[in-house]
Amino acid sequence: MIISKMRSVKHKIPVINGRNFRDKYFYPVDTRTDTGKFEIHRREDEGYRCQPMITANRLDFYMVVLVTGGEGIKTFGTKQYYIRKGMLCFISPGMVTNWESVVDEHQGYIITFDAHILPRLHTYPFFQLDGCPVIQLNAEQQADFHHYFQEIEKEYKAGQLELIKAFLTVVFLKAQQLYTATEQGAGSNAAIRLTAAFTFLIDKDFEQKLATYAGLLNVTQNHLNDTVKAVTGKTPGTHIHERMVKEAAQLLVHTELTIAEICYRLNFSDQSYFIRFFKKYTGFTPGQYRSNTKGL
Repeated sequence: MIISKMRSVKHKIPVINGRNFRDKYFYPVDTRTDTGKFEIHRREDEGYRCQPMITANRLDFYMVVLVTGGEGIKTFGTKQYYIRKGMLCFISPGMVTNWESVVDEHQGYIITFDAHILPRLHTYPFFQLDGCPVIQLNAEQQADFHHYFQEIEKEYKAGQLELIKAFLTVVFLKAQQLYTATEQGAGSNAAIRLTAAFTFLIDKDFEQKLATYAGLLNVTQNHLNDTVKAVTGKTPGTHIHERMVKEAAQLLVHTELTIAEICYRLNFSDQSYFIRFFKKYTGFTPGQYRSNTKGL
């Protein structure tokens, strides 16, 4: 009888509350007060950088996450999703989730709030346990929701709870308009794991050919291409290009290397092509990008 009881306790999925939320979900761990009726924070802020791995747990409050950068595998119940830029994620109390980061850096917003902040939260389809908790936003929708979250952040800092509720209602109503039962970002566990492994490889070394990554992952090039595109909506080549642009941007901001030197480091033989390539993904030439960021 004692052994049976011990086993049930050992295998019980822990419930995360406002008092232990930060040290379970984020690093570095801090000693601030517990999560209140409502909080909003940026995922890149000190103290709110997500842990690389969060084991299965349940929250006793609601959470909404707007992802503007970073990638990882999130399990909601029994369904896995490849979380990436442009996704809006909803977690309701009691839902079992876990998390595994694929890259080191994450950006966006995290909102947490208790069930009493707004009425009838359980009626929204994305908060229902059998609903789809992830919505993929297009570029225009991303801009709209980013604006809503910025406004919520502003009112949070000003202590305006009623305005927070108003903007939060807008977020939910707009999300409900976009909601579809189609599980965007979901896929088989094998497909998601393969995509995560590929993303991990290019995050550490983006200078190889696609065939090399396929060989390292022990799959054919066509299978890797089809799988990554099915899970993320982008080809492996696009992921590699975006990683190259990210590296170029970091070198522009954090070093005094000339554009020609950065071009050489990234194995571009033609500087004019590198400039066009960079502008295609950022909207700026390397020189403009460096000038703009130094002015911040």
